[in-house]
Amino acid sequence: MNNFGQLPPIRRNPTPTYLKWRRRNDGSLKSSGTAFIRQVIKLWRRSLEMEVDGIQDYVNMLLRSIFFLGHIHDPSLHPTDFFESPELWNKLTRRFPQAFHNYKYPPHRTPFSILLTLAVRIYGHEDEDEIKDFLLNFLEALTLPPRIKGASNYTHYYTLEATVIAVCYNETSGDLRPVKYYGASLSCRGEREKNIMINWSCLHVWHDYVSYAVLSFRHDEQGNGIRFPVTVKCRAFYRNYQTNRYEDRRPCKNCGDLFSLSNPEMDRNDFPYGNCAETECLSKLIFNDQDVRNNMILGSYTMENLNSLRKMAKNAL
Repeated sequence: MNNFGQLPPIRRNPTPTYLKWRRRNDGSLKSSGTAFIRQVIKLWRRSLEMEVDGIQDYVNMLLRSIFFLGHIHDPSLHPTDFFESPELWNKLTRRFPQAFHNYKYPPHRTPFSILLTLAVRIYGHEDEDEIKDFLLNFLEALTLPPRIKGASNYTHYYTLEATVIAVCYNETSGDLRPVKYYGASLSCRGEREKNIMINWSCLHVWHDYVSYAVLSFRHDEQGNGIRFPVTVKCRAFYRNYQTNRYEDRRPCKNCGDLFSLSNPEMDRNDFPYGNCAETECLSKLIFNDQDVRNNMILGSYTMENLNSLRKMAKNAL
């Protein structure tokens, strides 16, 4: 009996079905991370031949981001867990020492977001189709296990894939070819992992305006969104697993709340505020376009309000 004179709850033995599911989930990040790294290394070797500028930095960021997600995973994974070959481990530790030494410190982006940025670097911001094809070919090469019957995606498999990618730009009359900015939804699973990455991004990565909107809906009962000029266009794409193509997707309810994006889905959304691809690409747009910054409607945004919300994010971390 416990201190209050009550019998302790009976501990039931886990069912065989649960144990099988748990074993599959425990190994999913390890196996998918190994496959992701394998394809990153192949890409790195090809890019060296193509003389892609800065490829070394991208591979370093990708490795570190995967290692960090392994570090905060339950159960925690060490960088060595992602390698089947000691020779490859030794080679990469010598070539990318920062990724192996600093992996316990949160990265600024998830692996798929870094991969998307690399695709833009290789093909240029204008060619959306080439960027999509690059991502789709990379994902297909991972050769992940078949989806669970009836599921629309890898519901119980930690693939490191971003469910949605988005692109936005400022369509002004004086700019025939506006710069396009890309973003990816968070390619990490689990409430704890998402909370860490969202709070960290609000503190250190996203523009103040975007951070304020996200934090206000996460930590304030009312929530205060921001509104972009009508010249800002934003589109999102969801991967169709049956055809392995990206298809148009309407903004979710969260993005409607945060950014007043037109024609949002009104169904209940299980993802936290800040998870969506639109968050990342719109933040990049604000950073780089003064016209957008000057013409935004910021609601109740003030630096005092933002700093108050950031204190809550720091406490959450």
